[in-house]
Amino acid sequence: MLRLLVSRLLYAAVILLGVILVVASLVKLVPGDPVDVIAAGNPGMSVQDMDTLREKMGLTRSVPEQFVAYLGQAVQGDLGTSIRQGVPVTSLIADRLPATGELAFWTLLLAFVIAIPLGIVTALKRDSWIDYAGTFVAVLGVSMPGFLLAVLMILWFSIELRWLPASGYRGSALASIGRAVVERDVSIFWNAFRYFILPSISLAFVLVAVNARLIRSAMLEVLQQDYITFATAKGVPRLTIILRHALRNALLPIVTLAGLQMGALLSGTVVIETVFAWPGIGRLAVDSIQVRDYPIIQAVVLVSAALFISLNLVVDILYRFIDPRVRND
Repeated sequence: MLRLLVSRLLYAAVILLGVILVVASLVKLVPGDPVDVIAAGNPGMSVQDMDTLREKMGLTRSVPEQFVAYLGQAVQGDLGTSIRQGVPVTSLIADRLPATGELAFWTLLLAFVIAIPLGIVTALKRDSWIDYAGTFVAVLGVSMPGFLLAVLMILWFSIELRWLPASGYRGSALASIGRAVVERDVSIFWNAFRYFILPSISLAFVLVAVNARLIRSAMLEVLQQDYITFATAKGVPRLTIILRHALRNALLPIVTLAGLQMGALLSGTVVIETVFAWPGIGRLAVDSIQVRDYPIIQAVVLVSAALFISLNLVVDILYRFIDPRVRND
């Protein structure tokens, strides 16, 4: 396990170095000049002031020099300063990341709560109308864009029925659980959680489709194994066979997929966060691109890559704990 951990950490370090190289050269690759953006908001800035600012921001350096400088700053936790807001980028990301993280949590929870029973039932009812209905839901989920579903739900649940808010964020729903329990007032939790419902459904719809089909395929494969036949011949209850033996082994591929999906969600769901005016890192990236705030764009790319790599490392290690076959190999 130690050798595995060391090798994975080395791979992660190499990938991060590659990401930092791309991020450091982002200013060179993207058309436009951030100094021109700043000068547009300061009409009194002279050409000399602009040249001085370019020198201060390191825009006159070569890509290797920018890479070394950015790497040294990133190792120290310094991801630069926002051009527009003039505050450290790390503080901006720290303010936005919790909103994205909790949205990802509720999205995955909703996706698996629906996908696991749906995958089991469609596998047990293979080639029945239930299986065909599950296939239809899967195709619909993969085919429908998330932003289209988001707009339709806003029109129906927010504008027509006025049940749920169309946009906004009222703080962490998870953090409000403790307060709701202490004060015995469920409305405290509901006032925060209702803002998560529509964005979570918009993101979870496609995940339900993918996960349900994967669970169905894995269940069909597991149910044909010899140990399932042996357990059935011994008279083990059907429910025990399904939940304890079949489902336990069928969920192994889902662990890997869950890590990838969580990494993608934490990287910022740009479209959904924009539609629902969600204060996450995806929307932060979009707003920064519009004003060419390159330090924020660089930091979002780097943090997203680091989160994705870290989650894959955790899943890779976790997989060896839950699957003895992989651990023995």
